[in-house]
Amino acid sequence: MNRRYVPDLPEQNALSEANFLRLEKLLGGLKNSHYDFQWFGRNNEPVQVHAEIIERFKFTSTVNLIKQNSALPKPMDRVQLTIRMYHDARMAEVVTWDSGRQLSGVYPYPNDRMYQIDEKAQANVFLGEWLAHLLRHGVAEREWTPS
Repeated sequence: MNRRYVPDLPEQNALSEANFLRLEKLLGGLKNSHYDFQWFGRNNEPVQVHAEIIERFKFTSTVNLIKQNSALPKPMDRVQLTIRMYHDARMAEVVTWDSGRQLSGVYPYPNDRMYQIDEKAQANVFLGEWLAHLLRHGVAEREWTPS
């Protein structure tokens, strides 16, 4: 039987904590409701990222992140993640991918949606890589001026 590696709970918690810190740094403590960023990809094509705080409570916030890259063919040109930030635990996790249903922690395989057994863990790794790239290469559009 071919088993896929599923990160253990301490690894998942460390990733969730790192993603919370990345989001907090990127969004400056969530003072605003909307944030826009961009970087330039291959062939100098702009890649835009829009972040919107859609829920804000005492202990949690929900953020929609949308990445738009017109250089890619549809449907790969747009990626949307919904992230829940837990302020008391200082953790963040992907709760939905592309406006779909809420992601489960583990899926049986095979399943109707063809999710991998560790789909949620993969989504959180993707979020971490995306946020790290945005922190390194992204520029807030309101502050960006061409050189």
